[in-house]
Amino acid sequence: MPSQPKKRSRLVGDPPKRRERSYPKGLFRDIFFSATRELAPFGMVFVYEPENFDQQRLGTLFGIIKISDTSEESSFVANLLASVLKKEYFSKTDRLSDAAFEATLKKANMALAELARQGSVKWSGKISFAAGALEKNNLHFSKLGSTAALLLRGGMIADIGEGMGIETEGADSHPLKTFSDISSGKVEYGDCLIFATSDLLDIFSLEEIRQNATFFPRDEFSEVISASLMANSELSGAIVVNMISEEEAAKATAKQTAKIEYSPVPNIPDLKDIFPKEKVAPKSIPTDIPALSEAEKKKHLYMSETEEIPRKKFAEKILPILRETANALKYVAAFVWKKIHRLFDWIDWQKIFSLILEIRSPRWRSNLQAWSKNKVKILTIAGAIVVVAAFFVFRSKNVPAPPTVAPAQNIAPAVATLDDIQVKNVENISEITALPSDSRELLLLGDALFVLNADKSILKINPASGETENTDSSVPGGKFSLATAMPDLGTIFILTEDKKMISFTPINKKFQENGIVFPENIKTADMKAYLTYIYLLDPTANQVYRYPRAEGGFGEKQDWLKAGNDIKNSTNFAINEDLFAASRNQITAFLKGIKDDKINFENPNVPLVIEKIFAAPGLEHIYVLDNKNHRVVAYSKDGKIAAQYWNTSIAGIKDFTVDEKNKLIYLQKTDSLLKFSME
Repeated sequence: MPSQPKKRSRLVGDPPKRRERSYPKGLFRDIFFSATRELAPFGMVFVYEPENFDQQRLGTLFGIIKISDTSEESSFVANLLASVLKKEYFSKTDRLSDAAFEATLKKANMALAELARQGSVKWSGKISFAAGALEKNNLHFSKLGSTAALLLRGGMIADIGEGMGIETEGADSHPLKTFSDISSGKVEYGDCLIFATSDLLDIFSLEEIRQNATFFPRDEFSEVISASLMANSELSGAIVVNMISEEEAAKATAKQTAKIEYSPVPNIPDLKDIFPKEKVAPKSIPTDIPALSEAEKKKHLYMSETEEIPRKKFAEKILPILRETANALKYVAAFVWKKIHRLFDWIDWQKIFSLILEIRSPRWRSNLQAWSKNKVKILTIAGAIVVVAAFFVFRSKNVPAPPTVAPAQNIAPAVATLDDIQVKNVENISEITALPSDSRELLLLGDALFVLNADKSILKINPASGETENTDSSVPGGKFSLATAMPDLGTIFILTEDKKMISFTPINKKFQENGIVFPENIKTADMKAYLTYIYLLDPTANQVYRYPRAEGGFGEKQDWLKAGNDIKNSTNFAINEDLFAASRNQITAFLKGIKDDKINFENPNVPLVIEKIFAAPGLEHIYVLDNKNHRVVAYSKDGKIAAQYWNTSIAGIKDFTVDEKNKLIYLQKTDSLLKFSME
């Protein structure tokens, strides 16, 4: 009989088992309101949770962004900042949360500096921003402009962001110093953090916020803030974070009914000492914090008299709240009525009245009397009137006509589909627009498509309507050769035949030469962007060069591919978290310059003949174009075939790009741009 492991009993002299310390967990409620669709791009509320185990040590990144300049030039700044913040904060999991947060703000400053360098400065001095990183009980946060950062603790309230991030309007303030103030401190069980746009303090005083937080349950308090912002502002946002136990958080996620209490406690620490105003995150936070005197408490904080509201004061407590609720409902009703009224504005009443007058004419009445015995004719006329009326009701000059899309190509369907793994027969490939014969690269940036033309111009295409807009470059240099989009900066970078790097900013249609130093005799086969880096593929040198973004262009190159790895047969590549080098019939994944053996691409039954490979950060799949076999193959991130989109018209394709959000694949032919749906 096999021996069993002995159970060891703890002896008197054994040290007790170490118990893991319990930390509070943040329960986040994000609130965002925009009165019109046009205002929505100028605000952003984000809560980014860790996406994998390694990122958990960094905690949660959250924040609010509002741009008070509502010109088209500033419409993408909020989204750009949020994207940069998320990517940088979680990019290196070996950093501590304070170092990661500080590096994240620096990266955001670099993104703004890049915009300013390209001539986009209308947002300068118009940014309201509050963001924080919550890791266990450690809070690091920064604030800029007219936002509020509040802390509720033990029945008190304090403005922990007071005096931080005061920015002056105008383009003179240096973008690299936009986000400079960082404060750090500890949070406790029962704390409530409120980050909000200034609209909240226009509606409530600090004392009123404290009273509402004390009176209302946790979930209802968030709804009070939401309803108040909706009723009294056009563009606003807030994030409410309640620090509770993990057990409470689990219950709250499943059932949002638990209450949080703020009760007075003795010797309450000075909240302003907990969150000192520092230009950089402090390395250590003092733990011995003296208690406030009663005079200081009255001067800086608002104290709750008692945890329960006495009955004799119930009326004076509840009536103001009821009045506020009534006002909020009044504004909500007004907002709904405004939307209904706008719907009625779409109706062309003049045409309807003209139709009614015609029907009332003597000639029409006599005809109706003559046909009164024929029920079929009467019903036919009535039906025609209903159809005409419906046509005029839904027709409006404010509603654009549906886009005119060229009919589907008249290609005879094949007798049989491709016999292979996960094949989806594409039934309809439609043409979006015609293209110049010298078009070279196809890019997707934001909601628009861009085609690089060799004659030193870029064609912008609306993928829905097919409308085009061509912009010529006046920068001296050779023909355009390669291009890549850098979403983090909202910019397209172009490599010319005479080895110049040119940037194009769609928002202001500006071309500009960028400083960059290439190796001698470089033969660039492909170029891609990842975050704010440019990668160049040089198969003859068996190397991938990486260039970091720097002021005025790009910094010194790095040999990204480690020795011993072979890409000499590669013709193009793509990047998400890995780099995928593609030869004619093989794809090799590399991670940090070394071959990633965890990813082996599955071979279809019909061997691949690879023309192009496409991937991007945040996409679910890696895509391969195979002209010879009339297909686009979608691989999962582990290299398995997820789908093969097959149609005989997938031939002679020069380039392609994928919009996973809208489930569309765009194909660039020599003289036309096509699309098909992945559904």
